[in-house]
Amino acid sequence: MTTAAPAPVQADWLKELLFDRGYLARIKGEAIKVYLVIVQACGGRPDRSVRLSLAQIQQRTRLSCPTVIESLQRLERLGLVVSTTREPGRAKTYYVPNPPAA
Repeated sequence: MTTAAPAPVQADWLKELLFDRGYLARIKGEAIKVYLVIVQACGGRPDRSVRLSLAQIQQRTRLSCPTVIESLQRLERLGLVVSTTREPGRAKTYYVPNPPAA
């Protein structure tokens, strides 16, 4: 009886991105917590969008609002997260690209 090999886990993409491409060393401070919340919300896969409010990110990371905003800005500068909506008072939609090697 032969068994099929399990499909590659999407965690491989995250491992490759953070370790092999060197993004973990470039993510400073609390931004890693924010990034992991966003990646978890999009199912751990790149090239997806997810809608999260600042309050939701704060609740999941236990970070202050200014820290979450600063972390999101840092992630956007690195190209790890792209904010695709900018309506005041609304939850933002964030796109998680598959960025190139750092």
